[in-house]
Amino acid sequence: MSKETAKEPKKKKSFNKKKLKYGSVATVITVVFIAVIVFINLIAGILTERKGLKLDLTPEKYYDISQQTIDYVSSIDKDVEIAVFDNESNYHSNTYYKMVLETLNKLVQYSDHITYNFYDTTKNPDAVNKYAANYNGTISMDNIVIASGDRVKVLSVTQELFAYTTNSYYGTSALSGYKGEQELLSAIMSVTDANPKTAAFITKYNGSAIFGSETVSAITTFAELMTKNGYELVFTDIIADEISPEDYDLVVLPAPATDIPEDSIKKLEDFLYNGGNLDKNLIYIADTSQRKTPNIDEFLEIWGIEVGGNQVIESEDKMTQQVNVVRNTMDMNQALKAPIVTASDETFSEGLSNTKLPIIAPMTRNINLLFDANVDRTTTALLSSSESSLLYPLNLTEADDSSQLDLNGESSESEDTTQATEETEEFDASNAEKGSNVVMALATKSNTDSENVTHTNNMLVIGGASMIDTRLTTGSTYNNAEFIMNAVNKICGKENSVIIAEKNLGSETIDITVSQAAAIRRVVMFVIPIIVVICGIVVFIRRRNR
Repeated sequence: MSKETAKEPKKKKSFNKKKLKYGSVATVITVVFIAVIVFINLIAGILTERKGLKLDLTPEKYYDISQQTIDYVSSIDKDVEIAVFDNESNYHSNTYYKMVLETLNKLVQYSDHITYNFYDTTKNPDAVNKYAANYNGTISMDNIVIASGDRVKVLSVTQELFAYTTNSYYGTSALSGYKGEQELLSAIMSVTDANPKTAAFITKYNGSAIFGSETVSAITTFAELMTKNGYELVFTDIIADEISPEDYDLVVLPAPATDIPEDSIKKLEDFLYNGGNLDKNLIYIADTSQRKTPNIDEFLEIWGIEVGGNQVIESEDKMTQQVNVVRNTMDMNQALKAPIVTASDETFSEGLSNTKLPIIAPMTRNINLLFDANVDRTTTALLSSSESSLLYPLNLTEADDSSQLDLNGESSESEDTTQATEETEEFDASNAEKGSNVVMALATKSNTDSENVTHTNNMLVIGGASMIDTRLTTGSTYNNAEFIMNAVNKICGKENSVIIAEKNLGSETIDITVSQAAAIRRVVMFVIPIIVVICGIVVFIRRRNR
């Protein structure tokens, strides 16, 4: 008994050593593991701070920028200063302002030439003076200034970096989208553009709006697109203002509701001729809402282009897209089936960021090419409809005094319009001739001077204003904006456009084709119920036979 009792402490001592041994190992492993985790966190924190290594899990990628933006800012070789006039703390605490902050961080991350700083004008009023010398307006809190050399752009954070949906009936608006990336990139493009272009954008006819209420929204969208792609627009009056080739590189004549006089046509001819030097361009936008325009038609005919008096429609549902466009001044949608069109000249589809996206042509007139080449002029089809498309006659009416536009851009209806509508209703689609139709075309005139240098005029003709509708150009569903701006940039000698989609802060919508909608309807109404019934019958029979 005594010997066994004497041995017990030894066993206990041996047991404690073993426990201590394994406990020490576990402690060391735990300490090493924690140290590794701390080290990884420190490295991750440094990389996140310096390299912007953050994972954006939001559905619209609010805190990330597109590959297009990355490619562009990575290529700039001019220094760009971004001055944010606000308290920096607001951009860390406010959810929406944090989107702007992250966009700025990404821009700096991908370009060594871009920097940004915050300035509080109440504490540092002199900070404004640095940029005010090259800017005609007022710089205040809530502004972001983008500057390179003596070129300055000023953006309002609340008004320009965010989009709002307005309810015209109740007079209210709600935050609907974030467009900070596209606006900031547009400003950077503008101040760093090595080849800036100025355009006379014709909006008035002797003081009144030159276009009708149906096209106001689309034309406004086109002007915004041009501005975002580095064009300086000067809104002009076709009657009252001079259009000098010394002042402008480009003229835009957007869907005049009625014809323009011969004197105005002469202005356009003289501008393009440029004293024999050419190198000037013109964009003409036609529309289904126009009345007859004989003077414009005669002018286009010399260039080998005829805008037909028909609307291009589709006979095959699979070649259409159900879309909403704005055809009034109340910003109300009009639902319609729009033909899907394709590029006729691959030169103008080069550089598209996503060639799989469709291009559609709602409310668009057909364009006829009168010749391929004639002496010093050539014509090229840029966009065409499918072989299953039809021409829907518009029966355009003559312009008269009652059709002149008022100051609000509204055009009055006449009895002729009603009569034309009644005649159009008799259109028989089943017997109409099918075939491909051009909806966007280019006419070019060239000559070579004594030093063997080629000089060129370009006239870009678009068959319908709704091809540039805001519903088609501000999202990432269609290629309309990028294709059209690529064409504009190509004729003006600028780089390809960069179109960044607005990031939706509200509910998402998905556009599908008419045929897809019909297929989904059949599945929901017939296929699924039939499967459920069959399953029910099988279960019933099996249970009954058990």
